[in-house]
Amino acid sequence: MNKYKNEDGTNEIQAEELSHHMAYHDYLTGLPNRNMLNVRLSEELKIAKIKNQRIAILFIDLDRFKVINDTLGHSTGDVLLIQVTERLKASVFDRDIVFRQGGDEFIVLLDNADREIAGKVAARILDVLSPSFQIKNYDIYTSPSIGISIYPDDGDSGELLIKHADFAMYQSKKAGKNTFKYYSYNDEQKYNPLEIEMELHKAIKNEQFTLHYLPKINLKTGKITGVEALIRWIHPEWGQISPNEFIPISEEAGLIIPIGEWVILSACKQWKVWEEAGYGNLVVSVNLSIQQFAQSNLVDVVRNAINQTGIKPQCLELEITESMTADAERTIVTLQQLKQLGVQIAIDNFGSGFSSLNYLIKFPVDSLKIDETFVKEIDNPDNEMVVKAIISMAHNLNMKVCAQGIETKEQLLFLQQYLCDEAQGYFFSTPLPKDQICRHAKDIERLTADFGLSKDINDRMWAEELIRLAKKELQETIRLQQGMIFKFKKIKDSFIHTLCDGDLLYRLGFIPNQVVGKTVYDFYPKDIATKKIKYYQRAWDRQEKVSYEVQVNDIHFLTALNPVIRGGKVVEIIGSCVDITERKKAKLALKDSERKYKLITDNMTDLITIMDNKGAINFVSPSHESVLDITPEQFLGYQYLRHIHPDDRIANITIVDKLTTNKEPFQTELRLKKNDDWRQFEILLTPIVNDQGEVEHLVSVARDITEKRKAEELLSQSEKLSLVGELASGVAHEIRNPLTSIKGFFQLFKQGISKPEYFDVIGNEFIRIENIINEFLTLGKPQSMKLKEVHIEDIINDINTLLAPEANLRNVILEVELEQPISSIQADPNQLKQVFINLLKNSMEAMPSGGKITVVGREVNKEVLITITDNGKGMTNEQLQYLGKPFFTSKEKGTGLGLVVCFQIIREHKGRMNFSSAENKGTVVEIRLPQDI
Repeated sequence: MNKYKNEDGTNEIQAEELSHHMAYHDYLTGLPNRNMLNVRLSEELKIAKIKNQRIAILFIDLDRFKVINDTLGHSTGDVLLIQVTERLKASVFDRDIVFRQGGDEFIVLLDNADREIAGKVAARILDVLSPSFQIKNYDIYTSPSIGISIYPDDGDSGELLIKHADFAMYQSKKAGKNTFKYYSYNDEQKYNPLEIEMELHKAIKNEQFTLHYLPKINLKTGKITGVEALIRWIHPEWGQISPNEFIPISEEAGLIIPIGEWVILSACKQWKVWEEAGYGNLVVSVNLSIQQFAQSNLVDVVRNAINQTGIKPQCLELEITESMTADAERTIVTLQQLKQLGVQIAIDNFGSGFSSLNYLIKFPVDSLKIDETFVKEIDNPDNEMVVKAIISMAHNLNMKVCAQGIETKEQLLFLQQYLCDEAQGYFFSTPLPKDQICRHAKDIERLTADFGLSKDINDRMWAEELIRLAKKELQETIRLQQGMIFKFKKIKDSFIHTLCDGDLLYRLGFIPNQVVGKTVYDFYPKDIATKKIKYYQRAWDRQEKVSYEVQVNDIHFLTALNPVIRGGKVVEIIGSCVDITERKKAKLALKDSERKYKLITDNMTDLITIMDNKGAINFVSPSHESVLDITPEQFLGYQYLRHIHPDDRIANITIVDKLTTNKEPFQTELRLKKNDDWRQFEILLTPIVNDQGEVEHLVSVARDITEKRKAEELLSQSEKLSLVGELASGVAHEIRNPLTSIKGFFQLFKQGISKPEYFDVIGNEFIRIENIINEFLTLGKPQSMKLKEVHIEDIINDINTLLAPEANLRNVILEVELEQPISSIQADPNQLKQVFINLLKNSMEAMPSGGKITVVGREVNKEVLITITDNGKGMTNEQLQYLGKPFFTSKEKGTGLGLVVCFQIIREHKGRMNFSSAENKGTVVEIRLPQDI
């Protein structure tokens, strides 16, 4: 050794000590190195032999270290080794020694330790290395594969013990890594890692590899939608070798790169064969290894395979694992480049790694494959919860989900119930050679139908899921804009709407189904559609925002079109609409309200008065002047009393006192003077109560029933007084609702609140009262028939044309079947039309969710028979008994007088009308009319 002396006086002894340390310790970690291991192990073996003790050797190899080194750089790899060293030293006792064997391999020498102690130490090492290592803003995960050998059971020399521990370590990697294995002589006899590595070189050259394919089943349809390519090694002497045996070794030896490239190319070639056999929609999945994904030429390898074989890019799926995504930024770039080729990306064994959900959202991934460990123990509540969460999360991220390892029908039913998209496993099929996929396809596809959910239940669940996803997308969109929002895309030179909803849509008279999947010409009038399509085209061609105003169904709205541009092209356009009708129509609406109010006052025949709780009138409707020939002013205060018949005045005062006490509406009659004649009026008095529960005002609605009373007298002579009583009761009942509405508006008037639209509502209520009166008058004073020769076909066709728009709006199919020929009849066409319109409208109202009405006309025995059949809600036998009586109706609102008029018209035509009905099955009406009256 050279002798020297430093300037500070360091002598050659110190230099020798430094050299000795460097010779027996690792320069990076400071741990004893392989030289020190040989020395110490030899010494420990001598002592153990003398003391009859055991020694344990733990051979540790870091999983995925090569990928981390290649991906993040050697400097990061060095820091990782240093941090691993610190954790290893902390996991053993002081008398135990940690050595660095080289690269990412470590050896732990346990003094006086048997299998049990060695197993506990190995388990402790697995635990201390499981948390992430924080290096340069990266969270890096690695795990150890540990092999254990015991002296003297597994060898009596250091070389043999290390060799056997090394072999056991490979068994750990084969078992899935992140575990430990004890050396077994039987395992070594089967396959030797060194021999396997040497044979792998020959296997690539001599084409000893083949691919088997594991079918992937669509759980919605039961069809095979894809296959996963799995490599098999057929050795000429050893036979078939499991991938678990040779894949870990090929990864360690760096042979996985050429093997992986061969798998990609072979799978793509096989897809081309299937395409020619009619299976061109199959998706072939190929697993990428960690080393393969880290290669800079991966995209070129995939591109060359696509170009060389002619496979459709979307039919090639590349599977990566969560462990490959440690460098998230690099992963995103690589995946984006692969996606640009058109291939699909799946994350394999999802849930078994350490994926960051934040990065998962950014990854351009198409599907997640649930790790089979969760599926196999799906009856475990924790695993069940994890599987449900993965499915829900994936769907919310617009990803598909494939469950791996299906082995039982119970697992199949569970996954279908929670809407997993696809599944694969031995329940359906083992991996099959390429020529057996097509042969066994039908048998495999039959399993889902035989053991899974019924088609009806499965279809319903998926329909509900699609609706849920559509609603979710809709809610997200509407959250950005109010009013109405829609989307459209250009498909085959037509602008097709893909989304439309919002309050404005319904106020325009549409529903989403009338818009989605259609062009503007399908639901708008041609003139409006032509105007809108110009703006659509401008936004699409110029890639600019476009705004315009449109009026539809008296609604003005402002529309803004916003193009969505990806890759320099418009892919869809989002339109948002805001209702500006009120701003545009404010003045016009006010004038219209004034016109309606004048129309009400000029034409109303009911007498409306409002009085205080003392009986003094403070409001009189203008109709008093037209009905009683007195001005409203002559009725104010207590002046009205002199217009009441003397015999009714005391009763009127008593009624006012009674109403202020019991606060209930009251109906009575009194006589009012018109010129020199006393007219009989029916009056409904309604009390208005304040917040303190006290009656402040009374609203009175009076109707001239003089003619009605005269009619009652005539009817009583012909024993029909009871019928008129029903009419009077019905009229009073029907006008109560409008009066209640008027009462509510009076409360608003009292509070000083008055808006033009209030008069619209009041006007509608008065119109409703007028309609009731008109129906009653029609019944009481029917118009004389104007008979002439008519063809029933013409009447029915006219009615069909008239009601077709309303039927379409109600989603009702109206079919007319006329048997030819049908003789003409003598009838009043207008009255018959009134009958058919009333009956058909009743049928439509009996089908609130839509349905079908069939009208059949034919000639039977010199009679014309018209049958009207609907599939509405129908009627009970009790309802049929009262059908045709005044004020009986099966509808929520109505007087029933329309049907009474129908019966009357048919009787006057010497005809007959019969009803038959059943609840929830529909109603049949038969009308028979003679040819001659």
